[in-house]
Amino acid sequence: MSTIMVIAGGDWQIELIKKAKSMGHYVICSNLYKNSKGFKYADLGEVADVLDKQKNLEIAKKHSPDAVISDQSDIAVPTVAFLNEQLNLRGIGTKKADLFTDKSLQRKFCKENGICVPDFKLCESIDDAVVMLEKYKKIIIKPIDSQSSRGVYTITSRKQLEEKYKDTIGWSNRRKVFLAEEYVDGAEFTIDGLVINSHHYPLCISVKEMYPENPNISMMQSYSYTSNKYDYDLLRKTNRELIEAMGLPMGLTHCEYKFYKGKFYLIEAGARGGGSNLSGKIVPFMSGIDNYEYLIKEALGEPVDEEFVKNKEFSKKRYVIMRFFDFGEGTVEHIEGIEFLKNHPMLIDYQLEIKAGDELKEPAYGRLRPGHFIIGGDDKEKVIEEMEKILQKIKVVFK
Repeated sequence: MSTIMVIAGGDWQIELIKKAKSMGHYVICSNLYKNSKGFKYADLGEVADVLDKQKNLEIAKKHSPDAVISDQSDIAVPTVAFLNEQLNLRGIGTKKADLFTDKSLQRKFCKENGICVPDFKLCESIDDAVVMLEKYKKIIIKPIDSQSSRGVYTITSRKQLEEKYKDTIGWSNRRKVFLAEEYVDGAEFTIDGLVINSHHYPLCISVKEMYPENPNISMMQSYSYTSNKYDYDLLRKTNRELIEAMGLPMGLTHCEYKFYKGKFYLIEAGARGGGSNLSGKIVPFMSGIDNYEYLIKEALGEPVDEEFVKNKEFSKKRYVIMRFFDFGEGTVEHIEGIEFLKNHPMLIDYQLEIKAGDELKEPAYGRLRPGHFIIGGDDKEKVIEEMEKILQKIKVVFK
């Protein structure tokens, strides 16, 4: 039995904690809150801000873990890398962690290496962003190192920029600057993968549908191996070349692209799995590969079966939908249809924690969405049909 420290202990780290426990390991989890959900599944919970590297190092030195890991959290990546370097454990290294979490460094790397990204400018003031707005008329502003689309806004006027840029800067953690980018139109995709011995293996792809009220937040993600409209083999090739050029030695990946002018333009690349249990639930369902087992074994320095992943044949029929709810705004009186959702035979996972008295508003960023469900199977039309049934059954009645 090894001791594993998991940095972050919210909803999306629970599956990783459970997997480590099922493999027979002792799990320590650190997170900001005493009542963190992950603590219930770990052997020991320790209170520490994910961003506080020194506090987490103190905890690690107290317990001497054999591996330090996390998932589904961009802000945890630098802390995990720092602890692994300080403790001489296996990890991606702090320089790679910075490259994968600081969007300004990532954009610069892509530009220097001929990787398609939107034109961008690192901004210290509103005046810097105005230059981009005047050039493109429509831009995106975003923090350099946040997550869940916090502080991400589409801007088409100076007035909008003045209203939003301070919030954007506020979500930047490393330093108080932000990115202004050319707005790139087109369909948006996610692609999750696994790196073994510096070799990247793509495991699943989705195409996104965004909230009508906020085009920067995903409302639905549809996962399949192939597409009649887009070249998924080209996307897999593009992403593999990106990750290997960036030099990630091990671990999980989550990248997002837009298809623009016949090419896939990188929106972001993460050295972690996709959130909302994408990596915890959807990746293993779609690929048949236990990505968390690989992550844990590689972190511990144990041998892994790379040939199995390299030669794995993926199901061409498998289809998954992750659908976020869109109930509208108001004060919740009660919710209908929960039992139908819980007992649905195609259900893979769901989250719906709103209750009577909660005030629902249009989500300003991803983590404020009211909940979601994941369903899947080997019949695309049936999955779509059942998704519609669930949406019809699950209703919020407002006061």
